[in-house]
Amino acid sequence: MRVLVIGDTHCPCMRDDYVEFLKHIYEWWECDRVVHIGDLVDNCALSFHLKKPHQKDVIKEYDEAIDQIALLSEAFPKVDLLLGNHDALPYRWADEVGIPVEMLLDFAGMFRLPKGWKVHRRYSQLVIDDVIYQHGDRGKGGQFAAHKNALTEFRSVVQGHHHSQAGASFAANKHARIFGMQVGCGVDWEHHQMEYGVKYSQKPILGCGVVIDGNTPIFEPMLI
Repeated sequence: MRVLVIGDTHCPCMRDDYVEFLKHIYEWWECDRVVHIGDLVDNCALSFHLKKPHQKDVIKEYDEAIDQIALLSEAFPKVDLLLGNHDALPYRWADEVGIPVEMLLDFAGMFRLPKGWKVHRRYSQLVIDDVIYQHGDRGKGGQFAAHKNALTEFRSVVQGHHHSQAGASFAANKHARIFGMQVGCGVDWEHHQMEYGVKYSQKPILGCGVVIDGNTPIFEPMLI
């Protein structure tokens, strides 16, 4: 099994050339499965944080996100999607105002995902070849988050969420070897919805992950 791991895309904030980069990596490594690590969409207009006036147009953001998602789903018609914290914002607002989730479209319907996309619920841990795939906002955080989560689980962990972290590191005892890998992301940090990060010197690390047979993690950086 060769798994391509797509980083956070935060549509409509995805880099214009990210899909072509992903297609190249998929073909280069002859991948046969695709996992989107979460935060497919940004949902800035639904954020609970303070927003500027031009960031409050829900419909415009939704339409632009749908256009970018269509590019992804056309390139990759079969994907396992792990819902991230930004993906969950419509449902958080429903909870806030007391609307039962049964009255809402599911995520696939809401964002017009093809039938080949399997949506995994929030905080899911998808296991492929004994490797845990998760969004990255559960368990340990901070620097080297994937490595810390792998040590906690004592199982290899692949995750996103932390845009400025990327790469893999290993740990072993006399019985087993494990790794933790952060897969970077595919966001355009100059997009106006990402301007909250302007004040930080650290910027997103653009790229994606590949996992071969559950043993070999590869971070593929994207040219900037």
